[in-house]
Amino acid sequence: MKNFKHLLFLSILCSLVLFTNCGEDSEDPVADTPTNNTDDDNTDDGSTDPVNYTLTLTASEGGTVTPESGSFGENESVELLATPDSTYVFVNWTGSSTSTDNPLSVTMDSDKSYTANFVKKQYPLTIIIEGEGAVSEEIVTNGRIEDYDEGTVVQLTATPSEGWKFDQWVELDVNTNPLEVSITDSVTLTARFKALNLTEVTNNPEEFNYDITKDYTEKIVPFYPNAFFASDLSDNVINGVNLALKTAADEFGKYGPVEYWVFGADKQAALDLINKFCERREDLNQWNLSDCLSRETDETLDYSMIAYQKIGESLVSENRPMASAGHNGGFQWGIHKLTSSYPFTLDNYFDNIPYLSHFKVVIHEYFHVVQLASIYNLDKDVRDSKLMPDGAIWMMEGAAEYMAVYTLFKKIEDGTLNFDESQMNNYESLKMVMTNNMSSAKTMLSENCPEYELKDIKYGDCQQPVYNIGPWAVAYLLNKVNNQNILLDTFYPNLKELGFEGAFNLAFGFTTEEFYEEFEEFLQLPIEQQLEIIPDI
Repeated sequence: MKNFKHLLFLSILCSLVLFTNCGEDSEDPVADTPTNNTDDDNTDDGSTDPVNYTLTLTASEGGTVTPESGSFGENESVELLATPDSTYVFVNWTGSSTSTDNPLSVTMDSDKSYTANFVKKQYPLTIIIEGEGAVSEEIVTNGRIEDYDEGTVVQLTATPSEGWKFDQWVELDVNTNPLEVSITDSVTLTARFKALNLTEVTNNPEEFNYDITKDYTEKIVPFYPNAFFASDLSDNVINGVNLALKTAADEFGKYGPVEYWVFGADKQAALDLINKFCERREDLNQWNLSDCLSRETDETLDYSMIAYQKIGESLVSENRPMASAGHNGGFQWGIHKLTSSYPFTLDNYFDNIPYLSHFKVVIHEYFHVVQLASIYNLDKDVRDSKLMPDGAIWMMEGAAEYMAVYTLFKKIEDGTLNFDESQMNNYESLKMVMTNNMSSAKTMLSENCPEYELKDIKYGDCQQPVYNIGPWAVAYLLNKVNNQNILLDTFYPNLKELGFEGAFNLAFGFTTEEFYEEFEEFLQLPIEQQLEIIPDI
């Protein structure tokens, strides 16, 4: 029993010694804490921290992107949305990858960067040409299609070919030229050009035989005058006026635009024509319709259009000849406005008054167009001073009257104009007409204006003799230089620059004072000697 206890003690002792020897190499007698061999991201409970990646988003001019740039978890799906401004469109994404998808879904498996690209909306501008002409302004040309950024303002200029006029932009029903177009959608415009009527006098007030966007002042034009007639006028009147205007334009040169408005005796027909005149002014943005009608239908106003109708009405009701015609301006509109009362001789209304009287009047009025065309753009006072120095009207009216009768007989002689015997009554020759003029002038001056000399006659109470004596003054001057075209060739072309006296001296070689003295002596000669200066036609 004693030995058993001894053995048990030795066994326990030995166990203690063996346990102690297992840690004998450690510097610290305290046993080591067991180590964790997992990654540093692991939490104490054995899980890992989330992995994040950076997403950088930018946008070009013209839009925005969502979401904002930031950090997103690994493998997280992010939806990128590009929103263009109102005048832009989204094009694509560039950066970490390229795509046109919008929205674009990306998976965040690394840092990523994307830019949303935008461009201005673009629309095609299609120009269609109808007729003969071109549309141009920098990059827009005839028959071409161009794409334009939205909001671009494109100026289109329609240029007609020779002998054509620009009519309108068909789709817009406007004739503005140049035209500014703001591109906000696809645009198709048709530029319509119409052939000019270059061979005849135009009689429809709703038509234009010229390009209304052009300035034709103080220059020769390719088209004939316009003549518009009240509905109560006969074909004889219409044809006579048309022929006289065409004859004058062919002889003196085409100036314009000319509008010759002819009235008859019927009031309603006159009102209808006046309405067309005022509609024409309003269509051209020249005059308000109501204001125009108010003025031109006022019977109390001198030279209102209705006043010309009243003359024709009185002629019929009183059965006595009376007429009036005149150049009534139009300078503010860039035209020559002429107005005439009933040209009754073209209807042979009175047996004793020749047909050619009013035919000649039309040519006379057109010559006023020629006179004014040379100084058209001057202010009225300056214009009048050059045409009528000190108010004297002998050249203004005398030149128009002489050139009218001279041209009439010249065209009869060369066969351009043909009239029957009844129409030629009292118009057998230029010398015959001039003989009658001299006789009438002397009678009127002695009886009504005894104190008046040629240079004293002005518009007013004693102006009538100038239509008889004035042609003789002009005939004298043309004979002196032996040139029946000197007014057209020299005097009027230089009137604007040199003034009346300077142009007179250039054309005729002496001063107006010297002329007045010579002409007074000429008036004392017998008619036979006076007629020697008149062409034999």
